[in-house]
Amino acid sequence: MNNGRRYPVEIRQKVQSLRRQGFTHREIVQKLHISLGSVWLWTKGITLTDEQKKSVSGRNKERTFPVERRERLKQQARKNFSIVHKGKYTRNNLLRKIQEFYAKHQRIPLKREFNMWGEYRRYFNSWNEAVKIAGFEPNEVIFSKKFIAKDQHICDSFAEQIIDDWLYRNSILHERNVPYHNTKMTADFGIGNVRVEYFGLVGEIQSYDRVIQKKKILLEKEGLKLIEIYPNDLFSKNFKKCLGGILKELRK
Repeated sequence: MNNGRRYPVEIRQKVQSLRRQGFTHREIVQKLHISLGSVWLWTKGITLTDEQKKSVSGRNKERTFPVERRERLKQQARKNFSIVHKGKYTRNNLLRKIQEFYAKHQRIPLKREFNMWGEYRRYFNSWNEAVKIAGFEPNEVIFSKKFIAKDQHICDSFAEQIIDDWLYRNSILHERNVPYHNTKMTADFGIGNVRVEYFGLVGEIQSYDRVIQKKKILLEKEGLKLIEIYPNDLFSKNFKKCLGGILKELRK
């Protein structure tokens, strides 16, 4: 999350110094506890040498598979593929998984939430076809359908509806599609001097990423707070932690 305030010049200089020393953008974020977008903007044009890139690669390998993570991955693999150990997937148990997910969460699962969605494609030709056969209407492609939140706000995606409904349940007054000053861009949600954005396509479309950076710059100039929400925040175990963080920010 980014509180939208201006950073001291010393922080920017420290960011640039760390980058020249060969640190990655994410390593700098972890060291200084500032937003990834700000680090990216302040270090434009500062490239790593071949030697520094090799050093980064080595650090990444050490971090990626430490003993603890290898053990967690093994445990997760055993859990995910427990059905395989008992026998092959069947159409019925694949459909039952979708139905059980709906019974527990009161919504249709997204493909990314099922590690074995390839099995669904093998049995049903596509994920959406499996959802239909399970007795539900598939989730629409992002932004292709409007969704109505419990407070009657019109949302551009299923993810935005989840956020809107959560704000409503927690009695947080909010506006939808709040304009950025003197631009055609809008923020997904406005709560006083806070803007909440769901960046659902980050890293997938270059023009989308550029718009994100423009929004961050505008908010910093206006002295407004920004709360960033990503797919991994909503559709994972981080969901409650993310929303709890929003409440903490709003109460400051």
